[in-house]
Amino acid sequence: MKNALFALLICLTATAASAQQVLSFGPVVGVNFSKLSDSSPADTEFNTGLAAGAQLTYSSINKWGLGISALFSREGFDAATGSTDLTYVRIPLRGYLFFGENGDAFRPKLFFGPSLGFLAKAESELAGNKFDSKNAYNSFDLGLAIGAGFNARMSEGIWFNFDLGYTHGLMDLPKNANGENRTIAALVGVMFGF
Repeated sequence: MKNALFALLICLTATAASAQQVLSFGPVVGVNFSKLSDSSPADTEFNTGLAAGAQLTYSSINKWGLGISALFSREGFDAATGSTDLTYVRIPLRGYLFFGENGDAFRPKLFFGPSLGFLAKAESELAGNKFDSKNAYNSFDLGLAIGAGFNARMSEGIWFNFDLGYTHGLMDLPKNANGENRTIAALVGVMFGF
């Protein structure tokens, strides 16, 4: 009986040691460069803002994974007449294609998926005067995101994460004008596997 329990313990230990971590979670922070599409009434330039939040990634297959993030994302646009800062609670949903093999210290990746945005705050500046402009913008934004990045192992179960992505808005942001969101974002983070 002792031999059987000892053998079972060895098997369980070996299985746990060889099991691949399929779930990782951690903080992310980065910078956005956003503007309205060219269909807007006035030409707009890129507005720079910060993004910060957390990310969860699940991967049970060597090459594929799913991810979700919750970010406070400052976006908006600059125009000749002034600027607008739009702060979203943004929820990107991603499908990942990982390159290399599980266990590699460096794994490039591609991602694609929808990005949901819930407007939390809008502030515009015109002729040096700042004012709340939330009522002028739709409270929901939907876009498609595509990008690339990599994960680099820092230590066992801890990964440095880098993503560079582009989000193409599918809905007009202003309530009474044309103009979809266009955002380039670079995010870094530390992911903890469990």
